[in-house]
Amino acid sequence: MKFRGLMTDAAVMKDFMNVATGLSKFSKNCVMRITTRKVYFIISEEESGPRRPLAWCELPVNFYFKQYNLVGLNEEYNEIYLELSTALLARSLSLLKQNVKSLKIKLTNKDSPCLTLEMELASESIQSRQCVHDIPVEVISLKHWKDYEEPRFNDFHVSIEMPNLKTIKTIVERMRNMSHSLIVSATKDGRLTFQIKTNIVTLSSHFPGLSVESFAIGQLQLSQDYENDEEQRVNSVVDIKKFLMFLSGMQLNHCRTVCSIVHGKMVKLFMEQPGVLSLQVFLTQLSI
Repeated sequence: MKFRGLMTDAAVMKDFMNVATGLSKFSKNCVMRITTRKVYFIISEEESGPRRPLAWCELPVNFYFKQYNLVGLNEEYNEIYLELSTALLARSLSLLKQNVKSLKIKLTNKDSPCLTLEMELASESIQSRQCVHDIPVEVISLKHWKDYEEPRFNDFHVSIEMPNLKTIKTIVERMRNMSHSLIVSATKDGRLTFQIKTNIVTLSSHFPGLSVESFAIGQLQLSQDYENDEEQRVNSVVDIKKFLMFLSGMQLNHCRTVCSIVHGKMVKLFMEQPGVLSLQVFLTQLSI
């Protein structure tokens, strides 16, 4: 198996760094899936039992890499799956905050498999400077690839476009000081609500007039959470810390963000910048 990719555009390298930094807030480890068309970063829930997806990030090869060479497991399975430390990846790429001419990423074998990052730093002298970071990786065998398949959920009861994430982050950070859970709800007329409930206080923040992509409740009997509220409301209760991981980790510009809810079961947060990045975060219903 072989992998080598080269980036030379400064803005693209910083986008890649921002993605790695954001993902490092979700988990200590991730799986990097390398294919001919896309590079994926996959994060699973950190718990025992069957793997459940937490984050699924896709980066198109033709946007990020000027040169790209992949020789996968074989002709039929021309892919590579690597498990690595998100913290080490983010820390190594933080050098891109400086004036860097190029970033080369390749799979190497230095006593054990490594993802090697070679960064050429711009220098006023004739001789350029190079910084090399080796990140230990575990090559995942074919029999375990099925554990990292893309999650597909098509039974969302509502999908609604989200407002400015920085505004939501400020509000939810304050809510976190009072509760470990967050009620995320949406209505057919485009009202997105974030709410916490404790023995002392009930606090809600409402964002009306948002674009609703779909609303299909079928035969669901939806509860009326507000007095004299006759709107049909879809909601799910999620871990407020994980919700904040998404808001804090992925502050990327020019991205469209959609919140999808399976009533009483799940919230999916989807962020996309076409041709640059797509990110899905799956937050399952808390048992309260």
